[in-house]
Amino acid sequence: EYYLTKEETMSPGELASLEKLQAFVDGFVPARCVNLVGDPVLDAKGNERMEKRLINTKELLGCKSVAEVKICLGTDRD
Repeated sequence: EYYLTKEETMSPGELASLEKLQAFVDGFVPARCVNLVGDPVLDAKGNERMEKRLINTKELLGCKSVAEVKICLGTDRD
């Protein structure tokens, strides 16, 4: 899938940036599913449910500092 530009038309610098972005996204850890009380939600087999994290890109682009970015991405606890 492509958003704006196919990889074949990217410059070496753009490809390097894309690889960095892909590596960053690949490092995301699935989010724990919790109920309103904060207890983990379990599947039919009793395993804790996990799901992909959603990123609010509008909020992320509005961040004014690295600290705000970390909070937005949920990495401020690292």
